[in-house]
Amino acid sequence: MELEEDPTTEPNPLTNWRMPYLDYLLREALPMYKMEARQLTRRTKSFVLIEGELYRRSHIGILQRCIPIERGKQLLCDIHDGVYRHHAASRTLVRNAFRQGFYWPTAVADAE
Repeated sequence: MELEEDPTTEPNPLTNWRMPYLDYLLREALPMYKMEARQLTRRTKSFVLIEGELYRRSHIGILQRCIPIERGKQLLCDIHDGVYRHHAASRTLVRNAFRQGFYWPTAVADAE
């Protein structure tokens, strides 16, 4: 038995968390609501587009490639259950992923 998605429901905004940043950087498109637009413009200052890929500049200046949440979860699983079996605390796993140059906003929650 297969579950079919209801086409009338909106997709989860966290799965496409990069889209508002890309829309703003490419087309200067802002959300309709003033508060969301203000937050987006403020947060976008730490993002940059390089050859069509979205990167986030960390607080120490390192560029981290922005990846989809599903890909980030897979990365954490690979680190945790992969060849090296790195069974560390959730924050340590996230720190290792970020050190390798990846970023997604729900990383700590996904690791827990």
